[in-house]
Amino acid sequence: MGNDHLDLLNKFYRLQRLLGRFHYSKFKKHGPMGNIHRGQGRILALLKLKPEISQKELSDLLDMRPQSLGELLGKLERNGYITRTPSERDQRVLIIRLTDAGKELSALNEQKSDTGSLFKSLSTEEQTALNDYLDRIIATLEQMFTDGGQTSEADGTSFCRGSKHFHLPGNCHHRHHKGFKGVGHNKKRDDHW
Repeated sequence: MGNDHLDLLNKFYRLQRLLGRFHYSKFKKHGPMGNIHRGQGRILALLKLKPEISQKELSDLLDMRPQSLGELLGKLERNGYITRTPSERDQRVLIIRLTDAGKELSALNEQKSDTGSLFKSLSTEEQTALNDYLDRIIATLEQMFTDGGQTSEADGTSFCRGSKHFHLPGNCHHRHHKGFKGVGHNKKRDDHW
């Protein structure tokens, strides 16, 4: 790898750390519901896009285990942000809906997230170009770690594939990682880079 490539890779690592700090600062300031990229905030953000959805479909879109999703939905329901009612067509299916309070909170969370401030130094054209560049890099990495459309786990890593599941920008549910804790956590593997 040339120095230019190494410099780019180092900038990606630095960006990853800074994005983590950005999201953590939002979490500290606004609590678990204020982060539209994780947990309850993530569910509210999706329900704002799709106001009526089955619990099964929501579980699939978020790529969450039904038990984990059930716990988060229980908290949202107890706080009056969602309702869960049996489907008229199939009583076994629970339909999730945002309440008025949930809609208000979701709108407030969206305002608080302030992710637009991350890109204020780029023009609209530059943001479009950056988006295209990142799509190409992501596609290259996904191709490197896929085998016949299935994510390879031979090296102990697994990457988010946004085309298959709903993920807000910058978010990858913990279930995808299969033990991979991020760059810098496995010194032995990092020595090979």
